[in-house]
Amino acid sequence: MAHALFTPSAKTNSPLAIPDLPVGLPRDNQVFNEIRDVRRNVEINIGKACNNRCVFCIDGLPKKEDRAYMDFEEMKRELDFWHASGSRSVGFLGGEPTTYPHIAESIGYARDLGYTRIVIATNATKLRLPHFTDKLLEAGLTRTTISMHGHTPDLEDRITRVPGVFEKKKIALQYLMKKKREGYLADGVSVNIVINGWNYRHLLPMMKFFYEEIGLDDLRINFVRPEGYAEGDPEICPRFPQVVPYLLKAVVLAETHWKNRTFTFGGFPLCTLPKNLRENDELLRRHMGEYRDLSTDCSVRQDSEGFGIEEIRDGRSRFNWQDRKRFDLKNAPDACQTCSKVALCEGVWKGYVDIHGEREFFPI
Repeated sequence: MAHALFTPSAKTNSPLAIPDLPVGLPRDNQVFNEIRDVRRNVEINIGKACNNRCVFCIDGLPKKEDRAYMDFEEMKRELDFWHASGSRSVGFLGGEPTTYPHIAESIGYARDLGYTRIVIATNATKLRLPHFTDKLLEAGLTRTTISMHGHTPDLEDRITRVPGVFEKKKIALQYLMKKKREGYLADGVSVNIVINGWNYRHLLPMMKFFYEEIGLDDLRINFVRPEGYAEGDPEICPRFPQVVPYLLKAVVLAETHWKNRTFTFGGFPLCTLPKNLRENDELLRRHMGEYRDLSTDCSVRQDSEGFGIEEIRDGRSRFNWQDRKRFDLKNAPDACQTCSKVALCEGVWKGYVDIHGEREFFPI
């Protein structure tokens, strides 16, 4: 028998029903954590064109129509809709949102509507240009989440398959930290590392690079989602037992050497963690992304019928990200059906099970 949290009856309010919720109230599909930002978040995909070619990119080679940028009038309608629905945080995603011709105008429009947290998730190569970054900051940008997956030119350039990109990102990060010290970016500067088979052994030196050389105070690692370029590739998608020892060392360092910095991880099923970590709720509340992430809805271009929980309207797919992972993108192995932690743990990416099977998972 399937666990109740993995059945359709357990699905929370659909995205289009959000107006029934009080303004800003998060959904009820996340475990309470007193340090979680309670602003409800929406992430709007501007199109899938990108100037990097990361080896694990889930989009792979997007169709021509998916690479097309979102019309600005359509962007304004989405921002209006989600603000009326109660969202007060918005993130702009791609592809690469800094290549979107209307990114500054979109940030300014969001600010004027009343969004208080305005984010771009970016590879940051254009943010090395002060005049461009300053334009976004003056428009109202309050946070950047930088995709960077190596601490050396060899590693970063190899993963992104763009020669010279490491130095561009480093310059961008240094400038962003300078602007943060000047009072901009009130919601922070974060680096998001996708942990994969090429970089997990370098996790500790990556932490040292970002925390000490760059001066970063917010670092997130996410286990690779093996789709797109990484589908079926055990070299890019290692097994959890290979990676977890490095994760455990990272948590120890975050608790001792860098205890005044933020370090979070996502995409690791609880049963893959050592007992002394998975049973320490205080540690998990500080470091586990599923305890820390904002309640997030998504809006993505969709010309087909879609699948799963997504609702298609006016060429946009709308869904809640936490529900989308649990019901459509992740696998609930047999062990999950009797596990006591399913309210917190989201399961495992389906692509991981396709590569490695499910024998390493067990109920808690």
